[in-house]
Amino acid sequence: MPHPHYYTLSILKHILNKTDHTLFPQERLEEMKKEYARLEADAAITQTQIEEIIIRFGKEIWPYQEGLEELYRRHGKAVEEARVKEKLSPQLKGKYEQFLSSGGSLSDFRHGGATEAYFTSEEKFELGQATVDAHATTLQEIATSCRADKQHECEEVIEDHKQKLAHIEEKLLILKELSARSEKWRAEIDDKIHTIEEAFGYLERSFHESDVNGAIDYYQGVIAID
Repeated sequence: MPHPHYYTLSILKHILNKTDHTLFPQERLEEMKKEYARLEADAAITQTQIEEIIIRFGKEIWPYQEGLEELYRRHGKAVEEARVKEKLSPQLKGKYEQFLSSGGSLSDFRHGGATEAYFTSEEKFELGQATVDAHATTLQEIATSCRADKQHECEEVIEDHKQKLAHIEEKLLILKELSARSEKWRAEIDDKIHTIEEAFGYLERSFHESDVNGAIDYYQGVIAID
């Protein structure tokens, strides 16, 4: 019988699977997987409790995930484009090269966009499979290099993102203080805080301290007017 909150648990499982073979400490990941197994076996756990764990795990993983993406931009993008070409049929390879030369990007294959009109459904399937495989291989190579020749650079990048996370957490406290001050805006501010914290858990959408700053500026303004 499926868990009453199977869908919410599947989000947590996705986070843990996505974190495999990245820069995140393997020992800690194994502890998180044990926690997931405990939740999966507990039919009495509430959806809110699972969501709180998703956010907590997401925040812990976030600096490593973002650090890996930054290292990918530095060292992996060009390698990945070449790797994709190797996996394509000769005819599609030529069309793919034309797409890149006209300003297309590998990210389009992971997020839709310009690929929809440029390629047939069969070509998109072949490209999609090639980019997924190439991206996973490239990220694994970067993670491996972080334990070898690029260890110092990787540690610096991760530490930088831990500092960014700390700044975001400080700004979230400011939003929580604004929520406590204004009964009129409390529900809306609390929803904004939840949306920001939820983004840590999904590990799909990048956001920055400036996003939180914008929310603080807005609510400070409307509360002052009231």
